[in-house]
Amino acid sequence: MGERWQRLAGEFGRSAVAGTIASLVAFVLFNMLVHWDPGYDEAPLGAHVITGFVIANVISTLLTYQLSRTWAFRHRDAVGFAGGIPSFFLISAFSLVIPVACLWISRNLLHNDSALADNIAANVVGLFLGFVTRFLLWQTFVFQHRDIPPGPHYREVDHSSVQE
Repeated sequence: MGERWQRLAGEFGRSAVAGTIASLVAFVLFNMLVHWDPGYDEAPLGAHVITGFVIANVISTLLTYQLSRTWAFRHRDAVGFAGGIPSFFLISAFSLVIPVACLWISRNLLHNDSALADNIAANVVGLFLGFVTRFLLWQTFVFQHRDIPPGPHYREVDHSSVQE
């Protein structure tokens, strides 16, 4: 595997770990807001499943930015206005439409309203599709490669000794 593919695989893996951590946070928050009944008649946002999902994912996006900036894409420069922060959150908001659409389809078209159906639609199918979209867009528009100067890892070929 070439150096470029190894770097891409490393970025994808680190981004997947960061995304998984943030998704676990979103999963717990979503279920606490929408499905957890702390002894009341219903969960705090039990009647507002989409709102609960959006709130949980906005909070997890803050964690994702920190993990992406300091770990997953640490060898890249954040570009654009304010170090790419607005672009990062715009892409995150845009890609949040994907799991929200999966949740809406599950609830409103397929009439699945169980906690299991909500979590499969939003937190498995939707977040996976959203993750792949975010990874590609963040890599392209937010975290760009720095120019790597020659160093110990760089080997220049001497063509002067080649016989013609």
